[in-house]
Amino acid sequence: MAEVMGFGTIVGRFRAEEERRDGQLAALPSWLLTTQHEEVAVLVGELYGGRPRGGDQQQGSFEVMLEKDEIAVNVDGPRSVVNRLVLGERHSPTDVCDGSIFLDPMDNAGHPCGCPESVFARKAAARSGRGPKPDTRLEFRLAAAPDAGLFGLLSSSWAFFESLSAAVGAIESADDKARMEIRLQRRIATTRSGMAVSYVHPAFSIAEREVTASGDLQLAA
Repeated sequence: MAEVMGFGTIVGRFRAEEERRDGQLAALPSWLLTTQHEEVAVLVGELYGGRPRGGDQQQGSFEVMLEKDEIAVNVDGPRSVVNRLVLGERHSPTDVCDGSIFLDPMDNAGHPCGCPESVFARKAAARSGRGPKPDTRLEFRLAAAPDAGLFGLLSSSWAFFESLSAAVGAIESADDKARMEIRLQRRIATTRSGMAVSYVHPAFSIAEREVTASGDLQLAA
């Protein structure tokens, strides 16, 4: 059975991070497709290259690690995007905002939420449990195979939240011919001990492709 993500029936989900045993999120080295449809796993693997990973074929679950970082997609307007900050559990948040005003609960909707303006301060508040974290969801079709069905992307990355926020206006005015893209973006940093670290996060754009670099250690941004 296909998943449902609020807007329509989802035949597969793209993932850029996963939860570790300690409850922390870790970035994946490449896109991970999860689906309950073997034909979807085969098609996406053929389109972007990939190898099977885990899953439970007897239970109808398939996982494919993809080889391509950039994937062209079609997004059906702003109704296919959920881009918000949540305080509490994702499935039962106590407060929901967009970084400027409350969206939920309804008694507070439209009122200033009090979130700091800087991303640095927002991240610090979220780490301490005092501030909300991103809950970003995107629904799309593959530009290379639009008839394959709807796919979903769920992320708690601050960078993905920012890239979607910046693209909302373009999504509203885009037509079917606009080139949109999800991608894994990588940034190299050097720790005090001299170790090279590659920070990986999903990004969305309706712009020219960005060249990314690779690294040995992936961390969620």
